[in-house]
Amino acid sequence: EPSLKKRIILVLGVLLIQSIYTPTSLFLTGGIEPKLPIDVFPLWVVWVIPYALCYPLWATALIWLTWKMDESMFRKTIAGLFFTCSLGVSIFLLFPTYVLQPELHGSDILTNLLRSIQIAGGDHDALPSAHIYTTVLLALFYNDWYPRFKWLWLSVVVIVSLSTLFTGQHYIADVLAGYLTAWLGYRFGLWWNTMGGKFKRRRTVHA
Repeated sequence: EPSLKKRIILVLGVLLIQSIYTPTSLFLTGGIEPKLPIDVFPLWVVWVIPYALCYPLWATALIWLTWKMDESMFRKTIAGLFFTCSLGVSIFLLFPTYVLQPELHGSDILTNLLRSIQIAGGDHDALPSAHIYTTVLLALFYNDWYPRFKWLWLSVVVIVSLSTLFTGQHYIADVLAGYLTAWLGYRFGLWWNTMGGKFKRRRTVHA
């Protein structure tokens, strides 16, 4: 069974890959704006609260799975995370997309929070939404781990999805692409775990 140290190193590897998001979003230019005619969501700054809460939510989820998951569950989850984050940043680099962020007026705390997110996050790397694929992938594996809380995981996905739209951080196509990216990562994680189990059994037989 992987040691805690090895698990921490693997999670840090995932975070290192995903960290490519920041410089690409800040410094990439050009690309396409994946806006559709149905993108008519108004700016609603209160939705910056769940949008921002994703960061501590992800951190807590990663810490908990690193510490508590059994070997099989951790193997499929970490494989899914590597695949999803690698696919996401590859798309960001190969097919640049951007969002025209809404102009913000006012100086209340929520508007200032959204303004700081716009500045820190940049306007590229729109499709797929990293907010979506990270949240959905974790929700899928947590649903496998704690199936009795399935309505909680579904609620989190719905709230986060709406938060990306009502803050003007993403378009509908970004959200849908995020779902697909997470689903592919989830299926890869399951496949990887199955292959690892077969390899281990074969190695035991030949030992």
